[in-house]
Amino acid sequence: MPSDLLSRLKNETAACHTRLENALDLMRDNLQRDEYIALLERFYGFVAPWEDEAARCMPAALADFFDARRKAPLLAADLAALTGERRPVASVPQADARYDLPRLHNIGDVFGSMYVMEGSTLGGRFIAPHVAACLDLPPGLGNAYFDGYGPRTGSMWNAFREIAAASVPEFQHDDAVRAAIATFESLHSWLCPESADIEPLLPSHGVAT
Repeated sequence: MPSDLLSRLKNETAACHTRLENALDLMRDNLQRDEYIALLERFYGFVAPWEDEAARCMPAALADFFDARRKAPLLAADLAALTGERRPVASVPQADARYDLPRLHNIGDVFGSMYVMEGSTLGGRFIAPHVAACLDLPPGLGNAYFDGYGPRTGSMWNAFREIAAASVPEFQHDDAVRAAIATFESLHSWLCPESADIEPLLPSHGVAT
């Protein structure tokens, strides 16, 4: 059975989850290559600095656990495969920790925020093959970020749930939920700035996390 924390995270972020999912609309059939590359650049610009901020809040005992889940290198590899490194990732605009990223101060914050980033790997199982088919990508090239952990996705997600439940003290559960919601909102603002302020919250019908 899921812990109270994981149940709260799933239930209390459902509307934010669906709002972002609908705004990105990555499962549409008319996805264009240039549009996809631009979106990966936006993802890289958020994920790379977010990982650095989250790592600072992660206890030393969990450093390896966190580092094994870094995905900025996957985005860099995708962009190199798709663009031939015409635009190095070093030149991609990055989110500012002071204004664009969720504020992370304690272990509850970091696991709440990480819930969002790790949970995206579940939807990625469907997005990765769809993108590959739409854009006629060679196997394993250009969709590594969405493919995430590949066949290990389920086990990695279960391991995350167990570590989160064991690591976040009950008095920080509220912090974790607030950080998860803030992460969804920050992602929406960064990835979809044109819709971040005008889309209503919708009931969730996306991939369960």
